[in-house]
Amino acid sequence: MRCTQVSTSKSVESELRSKLFKIVDEIFKLRSSKRKFVPGRDMVRYSGSIYDQEEVKSMFNAILDGWFGVGKYVLNFESEFAKLIGVKKAVMSNSGSSANLLAIAAFFSPSLENEKRLKAGDEVITPALTFPTTLNPILQYNLVPVFIDIDLGTYNVNPELIEQAISDKTRVIFIPHTLGNPNDMDYIMNVAKEYNLLVIEDACDALGSKYDNKFVGTFGNFGTFSFYPAHQITTGEGGMIVTNDEKLAFIVQSLRDWGRACVMPVCNPLYCGDKECPKSAAYDKKNKIKELPEDYDKRYTYINIGYNLKPIEVQAAMGIIQIKKLLFFCEKRKQHFKILYDELKKYEDYFILPKWLPKSDPCWFSFPLTIQPKAPFKRKDLVEWLVKHNIEVKMLFSGNILKHPAYKHISYHIASSLKNADYAMYNSFFIGIYPGLAEEEFAYVIDVIKRFVEEHKK
Repeated sequence: MRCTQVSTSKSVESELRSKLFKIVDEIFKLRSSKRKFVPGRDMVRYSGSIYDQEEVKSMFNAILDGWFGVGKYVLNFESEFAKLIGVKKAVMSNSGSSANLLAIAAFFSPSLENEKRLKAGDEVITPALTFPTTLNPILQYNLVPVFIDIDLGTYNVNPELIEQAISDKTRVIFIPHTLGNPNDMDYIMNVAKEYNLLVIEDACDALGSKYDNKFVGTFGNFGTFSFYPAHQITTGEGGMIVTNDEKLAFIVQSLRDWGRACVMPVCNPLYCGDKECPKSAAYDKKNKIKELPEDYDKRYTYINIGYNLKPIEVQAAMGIIQIKKLLFFCEKRKQHFKILYDELKKYEDYFILPKWLPKSDPCWFSFPLTIQPKAPFKRKDLVEWLVKHNIEVKMLFSGNILKHPAYKHISYHIASSLKNADYAMYNSFFIGIYPGLAEEEFAYVIDVIKRFVEEHKK
């Protein structure tokens, strides 16, 4: 009798969900009758979330399933993500910044052998032009950042500066793939191998970018990604850390989940019934901890000093659909990048245009421009002109991050002149190329820039 009632209840709920999804379809059908772009009136955004009814339906399913912590949607998303970019393990977090924190924290884990662990005072080579949460974990774990300069145009580290920054205390190279533009991974990985250094790739801007036909984020010990709305795919907020090292993956999961010994998701009663999960709750005789009672639950045994950096199921439910669209999103970004590049190439006397390596295939985050030293105008003038014409503009992250108030009193070394990071701070910016922009918006942006340049040439 009870089975019949459960079956009937599920059938009714399934029918009600179908009705809900039809309403969602109607809402997006209504939205699809897009208002025509009006130049000068409508804002040309630098980025934004691109999603449709499929993501919303997936999120509704997660909400209605009634389990919000890490569960089947997160595990599915992690699996699909790892499969797509070609790594053994992917661990979802609540942001890309948290993924960076987990990457550094993992190398302090007592689960690692002493000679493999980082310690306070070890040095990390990283660029001065960066994002704060690439640098912050280095500082938070009392490591010493060793800053090197970037190349104007690529906005990545000048690879030849890496080797001269190495000392007997150097343990890590931590490099962002700035604005989706891949670093010279041949050079970096060769140096890392020669000097036995760890490599962390901050690919938060660079999901879908490739170097030598291989996705960035998959070369080093760790790669990190962000799903903030401005990035190549979004889960609202969210991030991912990837690795080919099973032990490191386990440590990251533990750190993300309070530092506990069991990294399995808590069982959802809707799917597991009333029974305890035998794998998580059972005492592990093989890894006995003598200080704890023999019957102690592994879910409440702590082997790392961890955090709560977990995502929720609703985010992953969105990610499962978004990841299927990644290659399409990347193609649109590349097309939009080419439109701007081809049109602005005629103004190379005034702008340093973006550059990329021969082996690189970037999935661009945005379109960077730097004012040439001899240009008859300043960045401030052009930015004010663009903003006046409703074109959104962003600075190139930190410029030289050492110029910012938060970093005035940190301990660090400088291994090279930082003249390019300084120059970018005063002369670089970026504009949007995300898939939500239409061709008429690019025509408008190009016309606005052209009018500005022509006026200042006189």
